[in-house]
Amino acid sequence: MREYRIGEFANYLGVTPDLLKYYEEQGLLRPSRSESGYRYYPFNQSVLLMECIRLRNYGLTLREVRDILTDHALTDAQVEQRLDGKLRQARLQRRFQELLEQEHRGFLDWRESLAGRETDWEIRTCKAMCFLPHTDGYDFLKDERIYQLLKGWMNAIPLVKSAMRIDADGRFVWGLLAEKRVVELLELPVNSVVEQLPPRRMFYFKFRDKVLQSALERPDNPAHPAFRTLRALNLNGDGAYYRATLMPADWQREIAYQYGYYAIPLGGVSFDR
Repeated sequence: MREYRIGEFANYLGVTPDLLKYYEEQGLLRPSRSESGYRYYPFNQSVLLMECIRLRNYGLTLREVRDILTDHALTDAQVEQRLDGKLRQARLQRRFQELLEQEHRGFLDWRESLAGRETDWEIRTCKAMCFLPHTDGYDFLKDERIYQLLKGWMNAIPLVKSAMRIDADGRFVWGLLAEKRVVELLELPVNSVVEQLPPRRMFYFKFRDKVLQSALERPDNPAHPAFRTLRALNLNGDGAYYRATLMPADWQREIAYQYGYYAIPLGGVSFDR
């Protein structure tokens, strides 16, 4: 079988000599050596190289490629399962990038809508949401169900947002908030610890302002900016509400500023602004 010097072999296969050397170092190619140390690649190594490239282009690591090519106990079904998994990861990554671009454009529009003001508000029907509790503001919650999901949710930030749920009596818990649509599109894991929030009418109070201390987060606080506006409109909140963070403005200042919003469910009759 004819053998080729490294430069000639690389040229025939449309790759670089460095790639051939790298695959050799990883144990994927096996050229012969002349007495003077020159590499010679048998023609049949071209089939092996193309198989390496095929598997690499599925997104497999070199270790995974090597395992598939050397582990003869692997069945065709097991190999296909691995390739399906890589394609699923690529599909979800594309979705994430598309949603991230939409999220960023939406944030820029949201920021522009404030037009130099510190706050704004609107009333609309929110989409179904999911909330994953995580901390009580002082320590992490001790619920193993949370940590079965957390990695996937953290990797989806900023489509998943840091948020606080505040009950009517002022008790609160920090967690991660996302539209149910995003959770489904990104196939984020869900179990019984995730709170499912159905669509309903909400008062959205948007702010670029000082962060309200957690201890002051209660509906009966007369200085609460969102509820002060709500009372001025003769509207009432109904149940737990949420404070979501979109982007910190500057954590280096003595008083931190954030972009964010309050989502307060409405009781009784509401209207569109």
